Amino acid sequence: MKFQLRFIPLLLACCLTGSGSLLHAAEQQSTRPNIILCMTDDQGWGETGFMGHPILKTPHLDDMAASSLRLDRFYAAAPVCSPTRGSFLTGRHPNRFACFSWGHTLRPQEVTVAEAVKSVGYTTGHFGKWHLGSVQSNSPVSPGNSGFDEWVSSPNFYENDPYMSHNGVVKQLKGESSRVTVDAALDFIKQADKDKKPFLAVIWFGNPHTPHEAVSELKDLYPGQKPNFQNYFGEISGVDRAMGHLRGQLRDLGLAENTLLWFTSDNGPR
Repeated sequence: MKFQLRFIPLLLACCLTGSGSLLHAAEQQSTRPNIILCMTDDQGWGETGFMGHPILKTPHLDDMAASSLRLDRFYAAAPVCSPTRGSFLTGRHPNRFACFSWGHTLRPQEVTVAEAVKSVGYTTGHFGKWHLGSVQSNSPVSPGNSGFDEWVSSPNFYENDPYMSHNGVVKQLKGESSRVTVDAALDFIKQADKDKKPFLAVIWFGNPHTPHEAVSELKDLYPGQKPNFQNYFGEISGVDRAMGHLRGQLRDLGLAENTLLWFTSDNGPR
């Protein structure tokens, strides 16, 4: 699918290549940028207010779009989930890393962006949907063995009050799906800030993938809509609120001006 605000791959390519790279120069100045890569699950490219959707309420994403660089002809690498996510982490076509559809994992031999930035001093975290293999700590394709120091991850899509793998240990997060995902990422971000380390946070929301179970206050944003639309639109508004909370926290922590924040969908709606 095509979507917006997808500018970080180019910036990362600049950051990770050559002694004259942006990252090298920034490191010399002790101002290496923090990087946050956010992705929704099965959201259509037109399903935001700023893209003209007649019903959806996404004020935080609309505000982000109004003040950001938007790339609206940037396409996903595949029409389904796992290969898209593999390309996201490796910058390679699915044919190159042998993940063609659901049920295929990321090859353990692949080098991810998390491993690349770790090699230059970043701390790294993954939060939300994984879908590139097991999230058990002993798996060769877990987030931990794919370059992430910290992870609170689900093997596939998830809804509210999800059970997640926290560095390989199962825990239940209580709350609305998108908010608990961002809250887990913020715990990591605050610790990185306390430790004075640049960070990479990959936030892969479980919404708005089926089965669409928005909480009541989000469904109430869409009175008069059929229940299935209230749930679907409500989940997208949940992502929107979570992104607003994330941006607000970055400002409060004094990190907003030195953080590259990227938002996209994956392969689009079903």
